[in-house]
Amino acid sequence: MLRFRTLLAVAAIALGTVVTTANHADAHHPQCCPPPPIHATLCVNPPCSCCNKMVSVCVPGCCTEAPQVCWKKGFLGRQIGTYTWPCCGHSVKVVVTRRGDVKVRG
Repeated sequence: MLRFRTLLAVAAIALGTVVTTANHADAHHPQCCPPPPIHATLCVNPPCSCCNKMVSVCVPGCCTEAPQVCWKKGFLGRQIGTYTWPCCGHSVKVVVTRRGDVKVRG
């Protein structure tokens, strides 16, 4: 009886390993690849500026909605805009200096 239980336990472990390996193989199927990154153009319009600047950024391909923008004041008169795509959790920071230069982070 003890041998039967041992054999049954070994068979259960072996079956679990086969099922886990099959699920792991399905996860790397070529059809499951994420979409390639896309280039997006942001119209940067800081709240205390009269100028609009166009900035090109690269975002994940799953970011299909328009980004949400939040502006805050930074060090030395800089303005920092955080562009966030809630659908994919990606964010990009755009820094506008006092002279109007635009720098992209992230």
